[in-house]
Formats: sequence, C-alpha cells, structure tokens
Amino acid sequence: MSRPRILLIVAAVAFLAWLSWLAVAVAQKGKSPVISRGQLTAATHLLVLEVRVGEDGLPKAEATVARVLKGEGFPAGTSVEIANLPSALPPGAAGFPGPGEYLVPVVADGAGVRIAGLPRSPGYESSSGIRPSVYVWNAATEAQLRGLGAMP
Repeated sequence: MSRPRILLIVAAVAFLAWLSWLAVAVAQKGKSPVISRGQLTAATHLLVLEVRVGEDGLPKAEATVARVLKGEGFPAGTSVEIANLPSALPPGAAGFPGPGEYLVPVVADGAGVRIAGLPRSPGYESSSGIRPSVYVWNAATEAQLRGLGAMP
C-alpha cells in the first residue's frame, strides 16, 4: 500500500471516531443540567432548599434550608425568604417542575437574600428578563458539584 492510501485510511478512522463521540455526546444531552460556574462564583451561599409551590405553580418565596453546602448563617431546618425565588426556573425547563429539593446559589447581603445571577463581565450586561436558575437536587447535581470542587 502506498503512503497516501495509509494516510487516507488513518484520517477516515479518526473522522469516524470523532463522529461516534459526537453521537454519544448528543445522546446524553439533557440528562442533567449543567450548573453555571459563573453563578456559583457570584454566590455567597450554596443552599439545598425544600421548595414549596403555590396554587399558581410557581415556587413560594419562603423555603426551608435542608442543607448548607457553602457559607454560614443559615442553619438546616430554618426558613429563609428569597426575593426572586418565585421567578426561578431550572435550566431548560418550560415550567417549574414542582415541590422538592433544589440547589439554590444565593447572595446574602444587606438588601436581603436573592438567587445569584451571573457576575459582571466586560462586554456583557445581564438583562433583567433572564429568570434566575435553580437546580433540581439529585445525584447528578451532587456529582457535578463534587467535580467542580464546590463541595467535599
């Protein structure tokens, strides 16, 4: 076999391997939302909250702290009011999934407690129309946080 033919075969095998990897990545897309690293950076506290839903299907502003992953001042079992929790939505969801435990990155300052947004970045100003993100608390979310080093 000539050298050009061998290079063509090697290139074809590499191309098919790349297409196979892309197919696997697409098949796994959407199984768990990707936690925003920017949002984690902006948050002063990472809380797992037991969120309740009102008659309108939106989360109530008051939730119970189930677990504290980062920060102090919110003991487990206490109730906390988060200003923008009723407008929160998990990434990629059409509506709020319902009551349960959610990872909520929050900012606690003198003005109260709110869900963290993205930090300021040169050339990017976040719009006020973006709904804050919360994440359904499950094994995949916990594994992502461990992989990011956000929890022990």
